[in-house]
Amino acid sequence: MSNTSPTRRTALNLPSRRKHAIWAAIVLLSGLILPIVAIAVFGNPTDASAEGRYAVAPRPTIAPLSPLDDETLRSPDLLAGDIPEGVNPTEAMTSGAAEAVPLETPAETTPTPKIINVIAQPSIALPKAPITGLTRQSVFGPVPVKGTNNALLAYRRPVAMKSGKQPVSLIIGGLGINGRGTEDVIQRLPADVTLSFAVHTRGLQNWIDKARADGHEVLIEIPMESAEFDPSEPNAQRTLRVTASPQETGRNVDWAMSRAQGYAGIINFNGDQFLTRTDIAGPFVDYLSKTGLGFITDGDFETPSLPSIAKAMEQPFKAGHGLIDPDPIPQVISSRLVGLTNAAKSGEHPIGVGFGYTQTLAEVERWIASLDAHNLQLVPATAALK
Repeated sequence: MSNTSPTRRTALNLPSRRKHAIWAAIVLLSGLILPIVAIAVFGNPTDASAEGRYAVAPRPTIAPLSPLDDETLRSPDLLAGDIPEGVNPTEAMTSGAAEAVPLETPAETTPTPKIINVIAQPSIALPKAPITGLTRQSVFGPVPVKGTNNALLAYRRPVAMKSGKQPVSLIIGGLGINGRGTEDVIQRLPADVTLSFAVHTRGLQNWIDKARADGHEVLIEIPMESAEFDPSEPNAQRTLRVTASPQETGRNVDWAMSRAQGYAGIINFNGDQFLTRTDIAGPFVDYLSKTGLGFITDGDFETPSLPSIAKAMEQPFKAGHGLIDPDPIPQVISSRLVGLTNAAKSGEHPIGVGFGYTQTLAEVERWIASLDAHNLQLVPATAALK
């Protein structure tokens, strides 16, 4: 048994975890902060900007190839037929290969002025409105009045019937609301097509002036009560109502007529309730007879009493043949125009009424082109008034 005593283990004091963490944080922060401080003190902030200049030679200008430089183009031979190909023109002239034409210096003379005869074409433009003496003053402004002259005679488009032709008329309405569509109608359709404008149109006078300058006679559309009338619609208070008194109806007619001047008559907008009541239509036609305007209906519904009422009141009147475009479908429009053609060939002078739809314009243009083959003549709508 050994007498050597066992080795005694001595405990060592190790650094605490907290001190380790503190020293680690100090080292890490030093590594982050020292470079920033060094750059701020010793660096140049502009060194990090990606800037610089590099000289680039200007792009050479390429001249466009003219016809004289383009070898692919072939100039016409101005001497073809006179000088054989491959022969020097000068030698050919001196050798008699071609007949020489001597050049003479003309004597100095006083130039004779050229006279151009210009035949003046009659203008299709109608006189600009208003024409003096056709209005009276209402509470809303000037409105047409019947006198020695009247708006129907002054503002209608004149017409001269051709021998052997039967008259037919067309009104395109609903204009003024859509500016671009209205402009298209005025420009595309011939002057003998009558145009009607919605009375609520902004700038109504400007549109009437523009249409008349293009030769079109003009009507205005007065809104009248229909079965679908909605009193909450804008400007509904100006609609001619069945329940209104004759005085109120007269005021609303005056308001509509005061909106502009230059129209030859009026046409209804709706009105299947208002115009079919004899007791209502009678006072209205009587009031209208004092304006000197014509009156046309679109023929979309029957008004059996209107012709006799208008005749008794000496009011120029004509019931339209009906709408040509109750639906803006080419087949429907074409069929309605065929019916208008047949009615005109029977000698009754019908008036068709349509709207400024794109489909309507296309069909109307084709229809107008066919009228001559049917011995028909397109005339303004007021020519049918009696």
